[in-house]
Amino acid sequence: MAVHVLGIRHHGPGSARHVRHALEQLRPDIILIEGPPEGEELVRWATHAEMAPPVAMLVYRPDSPQHAVFYPFAEFSPEWQAIMYGLEHRLPIRFIDLPLTHKFALQQEAEEKDTADIQQEIHHNPLQYLANIAGYEDAELWWEHQVELSQNSVSTFEAIAEAMQVLRETHPDFKNQLEPLREAFMRRGIRTAQKEMYAQIAVVCGAWHVPALQQMPSQKADDELLRKLPKTKVETTWIPWTYSRLSFESGYGAGINSPGWYEHLWHHPEDDGTLWLIHVARVFRENQIEISSAHVIETLRLAHSLASLREQHKAGLLEFNEAVRTVMCMGDDIQLQLIWKELIVGHHIGNIPAESPQVPLQRDLETWQKRLRLKPQELPKVQALDLRDETGLLRSILLHRLLVLEIPWGENRDVSGKGTFKEEWELRWKPELHIQLLEKAAWGNTVEEAANAYLTHLSAQASQLPQVTELLEHAIPAELTVGVAALMKQLDVLAANTSDVQELMQAFLPLVQVKRYGNVRNTDAATVQLIMDSLMARICAGLPAACSNINEDTGTALAGWILRLDQAVLLLEEEAYHAEWYEALEQVLTTHQVNALISGTCCKLLHSAGVFDADITATAFSNALSRGNAPTYASSWIEGFLKNSATTLLLDDRIWSIIDDWLTDLSPEIFQELVPILRRTFADYSGAEKRKLASKAKTGGSVTMVSSQDLEIDQERARKVLPVFYSLMGLTHA
Repeated sequence: MAVHVLGIRHHGPGSARHVRHALEQLRPDIILIEGPPEGEELVRWATHAEMAPPVAMLVYRPDSPQHAVFYPFAEFSPEWQAIMYGLEHRLPIRFIDLPLTHKFALQQEAEEKDTADIQQEIHHNPLQYLANIAGYEDAELWWEHQVELSQNSVSTFEAIAEAMQVLRETHPDFKNQLEPLREAFMRRGIRTAQKEMYAQIAVVCGAWHVPALQQMPSQKADDELLRKLPKTKVETTWIPWTYSRLSFESGYGAGINSPGWYEHLWHHPEDDGTLWLIHVARVFRENQIEISSAHVIETLRLAHSLASLREQHKAGLLEFNEAVRTVMCMGDDIQLQLIWKELIVGHHIGNIPAESPQVPLQRDLETWQKRLRLKPQELPKVQALDLRDETGLLRSILLHRLLVLEIPWGENRDVSGKGTFKEEWELRWKPELHIQLLEKAAWGNTVEEAANAYLTHLSAQASQLPQVTELLEHAIPAELTVGVAALMKQLDVLAANTSDVQELMQAFLPLVQVKRYGNVRNTDAATVQLIMDSLMARICAGLPAACSNINEDTGTALAGWILRLDQAVLLLEEEAYHAEWYEALEQVLTTHQVNALISGTCCKLLHSAGVFDADITATAFSNALSRGNAPTYASSWIEGFLKNSATTLLLDDRIWSIIDDWLTDLSPEIFQELVPILRRTFADYSGAEKRKLASKAKTGGSVTMVSSQDLEIDQERARKVLPVFYSLMGLTHA
């Protein structure tokens, strides 16, 4: 009966190859692997035709999915190769690490006691000492040269065991609180296999644990250590993983910097660098960087020369990167970053079998992803959607529902134009989104059901109108009938109990979108009409008082909401709302001590809507700029009226004259005080508008008119254009 402990790095093509060779030589009758015992049932899926690494075992607490651990595997992971060997030879495969049912419970106890995190990783990398002794600053680079590029499997495992033994003896402080428990469980797994009379036992574990498994203490000591450990319920599932996430520490604390490079070493162990540099050249060329065959040849020669100078039998990633930087990038690190992103790390994402264990919500999402041909990708992808097309509409609904569930697979981007029939999303899938999906699994078995239930829950929790408003903005395009109904009910309750006009305005605006999107998304806008009527009535009744006796900041904010609500009322194209709204604006102008900026804004809106004619507007200007008002009041009033309204100044000579007279009467000292406000008023005017205003001022306030005779227009040619013009405008040519 023999126990063979194979110390490995958790992701490494050399370690994976050594493990595979060692297993073929040892021919074990059982394989024990450092991993969570809860994941053993998932192992059988590894040889499924649809399984494609990188993938990860996700172990989580169903009552608290945010407490979860990922155990990722790449094709070049030693554990994955051990699993594949065991399945191919129909050997029993067991995971012997500390069960997460205990680990999560210990973590919970530590949190409740407000003590240090029980899962705290080792503060220092013990391999760094070995790397420093060998003259390396980077421990990962040292491991690559000594293990990943090594060809002798047997001697490598022996050397690893000896090195770890020395490190553990000289640096015992490298342990954390969990490590003794983990190693005790691993030894228990070995003893169990021995009692079951397995003759050849292969153990695959992290290099650091090798001495603890080769020189085992008494069983009694381990049993005492593991006695009465707390437990909690856990569940497991497979999820796709990505190469970029392989660089993160998770699960057993393993992370690598160069998964793309390691994949290349796994598939092309005999490559002297030629094939790798061909890939490098291809990436550069795809990004419009000119690389010739001579570049590739000279880069290869330089990399080999660097390896020889460093007394290495083979060039590694460091040598190739230095050579690429020197020859292909002309010493520029920025271009080398492109190779890191596209090739050394890579964007590969794995795949798992559809039949593998999954929670219903996860399975429903995958069904929709396949139906709508929205494959999860790690690279950001811009997806333009036409909402008039059924597929585009369903994709939009799915992405909006995921946002309601706080699963940000897609980010909705602004689209140019005024149409409501298109959306643009930037999609990027991250493995962590699986955790967020699991957190919402308790709300329903489908995305729609979970989103409706979660939205109903959030609506009941909302205590302020802005909260309901924000939820509505996501819920309306997600077509969540049940959730929207709950939000409407809560909005009505909150609106009835508030007198804050800004909050009422903020609540009104999303409801306008309901009616705008109604014909695109088949939304029944009639269900919100009563609430809109109620909100508009409350807004109009409370607006005059809300605009009186307020400070400058509040006035600026409220003026902005008035402008936004005015645009919304115009979009609705309903005469009843128009009449009610403009009557409220007129009442604001007659309210005592109304804010000057708001007063000017209301006057502008009434003028633009045609409610105020030129005479009434000019009178309002004269009153606002009269000597009885402070210059600061007048300047704020002007800002409210003229901001983004250069046309009024250009075309209305009466208003121009009123402002000109008011400015002329100002003393130099007061004028200097008002310059910042006036400058702010005119800052948003276009360059052409500013030039026209300057020209008008230069001519004494009159607009220079140009007659058609002065322009020498060819009257006969102009008549030929008229039929086309009338046709374009939909008019009848007289």
